[in-house]
Amino acid sequence: MGNKAQYTTRTEGAVKEALLTLLAEKPLADITVSELARLAHVSRSTFYEHYGNPADVYDAVVSDFTGGVSPLVSQITCPDELQPRGRTFCSLIRDAGEFAPAVRESRFLDTFLASGKGSEQHDLFELLTNAGYSQHEAEAVCAFQMSGCFAAARTIHVEDDEWAEIKTVIDRFILGGIAACLASRRGGPA
Repeated sequence: MGNKAQYTTRTEGAVKEALLTLLAEKPLADITVSELARLAHVSRSTFYEHYGNPADVYDAVVSDFTGGVSPLVSQITCPDELQPRGRTFCSLIRDAGEFAPAVRESRFLDTFLASGKGSEQHDLFELLTNAGYSQHEAEAVCAFQMSGCFAAARTIHVEDDEWAEIKTVIDRFILGGIAACLASRRGGPA
């Protein structure tokens, strides 16, 4: 990696870290470029070389955080002895760690869904469109499913072993819905 790439990585990392620090104190809408630049120890002009505004930094943070989410169908159809690639969305949300301030931000789910990870790149989206559902129908189902997983992971505060049981019930519910959707397109019982 060249000096320019290292500088870019270091600068963007510092700005993202500064954003997470500020999000722990206040909402994204109240964060200014000046605050971010100051906390990241970069000039405003350097900030603008990398980002247009704090919302752009937030989008990058969400992308970094959700980059390792495994595809939904592999999460719920994978046998216990096999692990899906990446992390499940609910475990990512439940164990957000340093990204918790970004997850608590009111626009997190919208940002995640707008990134395409909640629809077009979603394996459920492909499954539904291949079965004959329109793009909008498939997007709606994916958004509904991801919103539900997000809400459950954020609001059900239980120990990990109890969460595993809850996740099993949720996975059965999702699989039943997928099966019903696919059966209705094949002319079977809905």
